[in-house]
Amino acid sequence: MLQSNEDALDSRHGWRVVGGAHAITAITFGSAYAFSALFPGLSAEFNASRGEIALVFSIAAFLFYALGAIAGPLADRWSTRRLVAAGLIAMAAGYVVASQATSLLGLYIAYGVGVGLGIGLSYVPVIGAVQSWFQTKRAKASGIATAGLGLGTLLLPFAVAKLIPVIGWRGSFLMLAAVIAVIGPPAMMLVRRRPANSRANALPPTLLSPLTAWSKPGFPLFYLVIVLGSFCIFIPYVHIVPAAHDLGLSLDSGTALIALIGVGNVFGRFVLAGFGDRIGSVRLLALLTAVVAGSFILWAFAANFVMLAIFAVIFGAAYGGCVGLYPAVAAELFGTPNIGALLGYLYTGVGIAALLGPTLAGFVFDRTGTYLGPITASAIAAAIAAIFTLKLHRAEGK
Repeated sequence: MLQSNEDALDSRHGWRVVGGAHAITAITFGSAYAFSALFPGLSAEFNASRGEIALVFSIAAFLFYALGAIAGPLADRWSTRRLVAAGLIAMAAGYVVASQATSLLGLYIAYGVGVGLGIGLSYVPVIGAVQSWFQTKRAKASGIATAGLGLGTLLLPFAVAKLIPVIGWRGSFLMLAAVIAVIGPPAMMLVRRRPANSRANALPPTLLSPLTAWSKPGFPLFYLVIVLGSFCIFIPYVHIVPAAHDLGLSLDSGTALIALIGVGNVFGRFVLAGFGDRIGSVRLLALLTAVVAGSFILWAFAANFVMLAIFAVIFGAAYGGCVGLYPAVAAELFGTPNIGALLGYLYTGVGIAALLGPTLAGFVFDRTGTYLGPITASAIAAAIAAIFTLKLHRAEGK
């Protein structure tokens, strides 16, 4: 007797879930990464330093990954769609309130909490849902689902940069709220976890505590890999536009660099992450993390747009492949029954890195007048993460 699609290791219905996850990550992360295009306007409006403005994004980024520790376990037990709906509402409302901010504190609260809740309640649940539908093509599915981040990064920051001269940063926040409200709900309806009664996912998950997750072999090391590998990834998204301005480049050139990161990101998630199904997700993750480290060495020597563009594409591709592989590696090492909780706990490491990286880079620049220190630290952290990933691979094989 032939197995039905629902009982197959990789169900055809799972690709619909991938499509919905792709769209959700595109609008949520794409709108968040448009922050770099808003950086100059916000700095001028509030007469704030780069460290103070970077903290706006860092608060949001910390929350949207730290909240995964709550949203992930809830997604294992509750409806993914309800969590995503709550996130979309919070994010759209956050942009609307942020558009009316009259102080940095108001911006910290509106943008930080709104965008933080928005992505925090949606990202881990939708990515966890994707994992439940696949086994043999899990890395490819993860890469395509998270490639929405790259597509959103390609489109929304560029659109914001073009609109700022016309509608200003306040109008841009309202535009981003409209994008979330229009595209989010239809995409949300495509996302659900695989039913627990299918043969490939037969047992309903039990609640997994953080302590139990931490005690799993390989979990602490993988967590450290994510913290070190993620320290650098938000620094370009926040600071590459002002860094380009320091070289005498225009706002359009700076946001073009963000778009190029998005181009590389799409390639990394669509193409590179899929190779994990062939050569091993852990091995590929180590390689791409090493490439991330190398890309920051390029940025350290960049003196013009062309060199920054090369950095942006290489960084985007390598980083995109890494993030596309994180869910697949987690599922490979720890299984899928509690994948939402596991991803949620792991992504708190990204939250820690997101809070520290852009903010420290901003304050170091305020003090030294250069980004060389943060760039060098980013390269070192990523290189160490690559080495530790290889150790994770050996531990996995025992």
